[in-house]
Amino acid sequence: MSAVRPLRNVASSATVRANRALPEIETFASRSPLVVFDLDGTLVDTAPDLAASLNHCCDTADLPVSTLNAVRVDAGRGAQAMLRAAYARAGRELSAVELADQTERFLGYYRANIAVHSQLYPGALEALDRLARSGARLAVCTNKTEALAVRLLDALQLSDRFAAICGADTFSGRKPDPVHLLGTIARAGSDLRSTVMIGDSATDMDAARRVGIPAVLVTFGYDTGPSVRQIADAAIERYDDLDVDLLSRLFDDRHEFRAI
Repeated sequence: MSAVRPLRNVASSATVRANRALPEIETFASRSPLVVFDLDGTLVDTAPDLAASLNHCCDTADLPVSTLNAVRVDAGRGAQAMLRAAYARAGRELSAVELADQTERFLGYYRANIAVHSQLYPGALEALDRLARSGARLAVCTNKTEALAVRLLDALQLSDRFAAICGADTFSGRKPDPVHLLGTIARAGSDLRSTVMIGDSATDMDAARRVGIPAVLVTFGYDTGPSVRQIADAAIERYDDLDVDLLSRLFDDRHEFRAI
């Protein structure tokens, strides 16, 4: 792969002064990097199954069907945000009691139908393989509950790829609370100097900024407007662009890490 920054040739051992070891050159793999992914709207397009769950609730309340495009706007914000938006579109009030009932109904339906239409974004699987071959560890930090995140990744046969899968209820706080991302990094056995966040929302970018790690925005996700792009360290339009060179440059910019 191409060098991020040219490195001078290291002299042979015969020319090195006695008792002085050659400096060790850090590569991407030797750094043991950790790449932390958001889930909904980043790795997996879950909007179709979330929309089906929402419309199951709408049907019981005689609300109009919510289109997939309407649901995508709130798909990364949780069941209650989607329910509130559906009721608002219909001009209906939503009491706290009805919200609680509908949330339970939504989650029950979603749990049973979590991966009917949800699928990885194009190129995501190849990107995971590419990063793993390059020596990176992988983790998931999502505002889904941990049980639902694991259930989805199990259904997609992806769970074994991740050193940690941490949800909204894994720790005492959720993104952008630093405890969530810091806990995920610790559970994956890494540290801040070696970690980058991949996400599709202001929540993800803010979470990364709060703990001081670089963040990459996927522009094909659910919440990727101009204001979000302004706080990302890099943005990619497809997973083919997520490679070792990009991550090495981010590490180099943030931590003066030289990569080859």
